[in-house]
Amino acid sequence: MIRRQSHTRGMKELRLWLAEFLCLSALCTFSMAQQGKVCVPDKTFAQVGTLLEKQDYQTAKRLLRELESCPHLSPVQRFNVGWLYGKAHDSSDALKIFESVREDVPDRLTHGYALALSSFELGKYQAAINALTALRSGGVFDAKCADLLGVSYSKLEKYQDAYAVMAENIQQNPSNPYGYFNLIALFVDTSEMDKAAQVANKAVAAFPQSAEALSMRASIELSQGQPDDAYRDFAGAAQLAPQAPDPPFFMALVDYRQSKYDEAEKVLGSAIASGIADSDLHYMLAECVLRADAANTARVLSELDQAIQLNPNSVPARILRGSTLLEAGRPRDALIDLKIARDLDQTPQRDTQNTTYLL
Repeated sequence: MIRRQSHTRGMKELRLWLAEFLCLSALCTFSMAQQGKVCVPDKTFAQVGTLLEKQDYQTAKRLLRELESCPHLSPVQRFNVGWLYGKAHDSSDALKIFESVREDVPDRLTHGYALALSSFELGKYQAAINALTALRSGGVFDAKCADLLGVSYSKLEKYQDAYAVMAENIQQNPSNPYGYFNLIALFVDTSEMDKAAQVANKAVAAFPQSAEALSMRASIELSQGQPDDAYRDFAGAAQLAPQAPDPPFFMALVDYRQSKYDEAEKVLGSAIASGIADSDLHYMLAECVLRADAANTARVLSELDQAIQLNPNSVPARILRGSTLLEAGRPRDALIDLKIARDLDQTPQRDTQNTTYLL
């Protein structure tokens, strides 16, 4: 009996041990499965990249949050998570991650620039300046850093400091077009249009195949009352970048200001037919149709409908559609657009190129 009790007890202990082992094995398997789901960095990075191309920022950030919780990420992988947060327009989370890894991850230049860029995007311009000047003092500085440092000084209205950095950047990095573009913008901000025009001429000479250089010079020419020169440069930019919406928009604007509404319609219609999907092109076309044939309300509204479909926050399109609906005897519909426009109350985006909308 004693022997049997011992055997029974032994079997019971064995069963308990086996149960415990199986339980631990199950937990381990579950843990590994969970890790397999969350911690596959390369796969997740590829998925996030695809989502960013589609501008699906919310889904991208959800995947990044899942990946961020993985305890086995290398420092470089963690840095890459932060970089992708920044590309998903979440500079706050990006900055937190950059600050959590060593300053030499992946290297001091890239890390310092990432810190500065995230700070800049958050409006922390002095923090961006501090990060960049630290790199500069350490002899780790490139053209991108100079671009960001100059613009950061400009944001704080430290124009002399901004000019010094930008001028030196052009001298040391003559193949960097953004050095020229930033200096042009600086002179525009300080209302030194003649100097802006001089730099724009140098930019076009240095980068004759740059649509942006031509567009910037054209914007200055337009502001200085040189519509023919502006039109020529915008047309050149349109040839160099046929899918860019700005050149045809401003070509039409030049025609519009000269009451050449039919010519403006041709430019806009051609751009839209080429496949450029841009809210402002439809808005401008509506303006031209309205001036050429005020009775063609149906077409005006059709263009404005497309403009608002492409950009529901377009204040000029909302205002014009509201006023057109009001004239057409549809006050309730008009009120909806006008109220939305008032609530948005934002400056039209293309004002940044030294031009104004028609309203």
